[in-house]
Amino acid sequence: MAEDSHDPALPRRVRGNKHVPRTEPPAAPLVLPEPVRQQILSVLDGIRAEASPQELPAGAERTAHDHPARTEQPASPPRRVPDAGHRLDPPASTERPALPSSSPGCPSAEAPTEPLPAVAASSTSTETEGDEAQPDIAELPGLAAAAQIGRKLAAPALRAPARERPEARTHGRRRTSYGLTLIAVLVCGSLALVLARHAITAATGEGDRTTEVAIRDRAVAWVADQVSRSALVSCDRVMCKALAAHAFPAASLLELEPGAADPLRSSIIVSTAAVRSMIGRRVVANDAPGVIASFGSGNRQIAIRVVAPHGAAAYLSALSTDILARKASGTDFLDNQRITASATARSQLARGQVDSRLLTVIAGLAAQRPVSIVAFGDLAPGASPGIPVRSADLAGSGGAAGPHSAAQTQWMVAFLSAARPPYLAAHIHKVRLASGRTVVRIEFAAPSMLGLLSSRGY
Repeated sequence: MAEDSHDPALPRRVRGNKHVPRTEPPAAPLVLPEPVRQQILSVLDGIRAEASPQELPAGAERTAHDHPARTEQPASPPRRVPDAGHRLDPPASTERPALPSSSPGCPSAEAPTEPLPAVAASSTSTETEGDEAQPDIAELPGLAAAAQIGRKLAAPALRAPARERPEARTHGRRRTSYGLTLIAVLVCGSLALVLARHAITAATGEGDRTTEVAIRDRAVAWVADQVSRSALVSCDRVMCKALAAHAFPAASLLELEPGAADPLRSSIIVSTAAVRSMIGRRVVANDAPGVIASFGSGNRQIAIRVVAPHGAAAYLSALSTDILARKASGTDFLDNQRITASATARSQLARGQVDSRLLTVIAGLAAQRPVSIVAFGDLAPGASPGIPVRSADLAGSGGAAGPHSAAQTQWMVAFLSAARPPYLAAHIHKVRLASGRTVVRIEFAAPSMLGLLSSRGY
């Protein structure tokens, strides 16, 4: 008996002491939308509330839970093993309630209403065998990590008290299964939303590339058709190659390179994102303030600009003087009895919107024979204020179809084709309009020349 007095005290079981689950390597981070994460946390809070001891009624049931009745068979004290010194056998492990196994994959909206079959818990881990073997989830990228996170978040709520009424345990399982099903549905829905956003982003990126190609094609076609072949055009490598492919003379192309970009050597600069990154937006706007056409918007915009060798201030001053001279010449046209014009054409003449070269050749035609201005061409897209129109549809006076009208048209073509630069138009051809009338369409190349109508040139 003396030896027994020196034995160590029996180990006491502390209420509320929980088994620490084994540590697993962190799963790959899964970013869920904030509303979905808040819904998952709300569901978990509900599960914890359902499984907490506070749900049990006060009084007798709580007393029965915290202090078991004395009629129950007390736990047997640790048995002494012969010839083992003071070693004591560990107390019998308390049996934990079975946890519902996780359902692999994304559950459907119609979750089962019956509690899932119980699976015996391991003595060294809180995870069930169903948690370890889930081939369907593992095959989906990111979904296994999401499901594992959901199980870890729900694990504290799943640990019910050791002694619990069968009805409460069944009710808690059912609530838990509903909560896990809802969490899985939310996670799967969130992953589907993320994948959909990735698909939309990929489609948007492809659409942006398609848009950039379309803008470049429009700009290339316009420059190849409207810009003078004798004008030196500066551009980036891609744009220069595209213009050369459209039969623009290679001798008229100046390819700009990083560290050696000098657009002042040219008369036209095709301002793309690559060009702006090489020489800067501010330098482009100062060296080439006049935009004769532009395509697209934002960083994808391609602008065809007129280079000002003497700076922006000198160019804008010359442009203002040229506009005043065009207005004065247009007013003279309106008073000339040998020139007739449509209402729209008269308005454009009065506002000085017609290129000086057009005004000059029309005045030369009217000095020989009466001329009718059917229409002036439209401005190029995105042109700066003050940039004039460079084309017109002309016809003989009277406008009646017949041998006289055909002869008048032929004479106009011959007269215009005999002009000398800078009054020789880039395009001169006969066009039959929708009304059935045949006109001579004349079009000068860009850029417009400033100062032709004034005493001093630019």
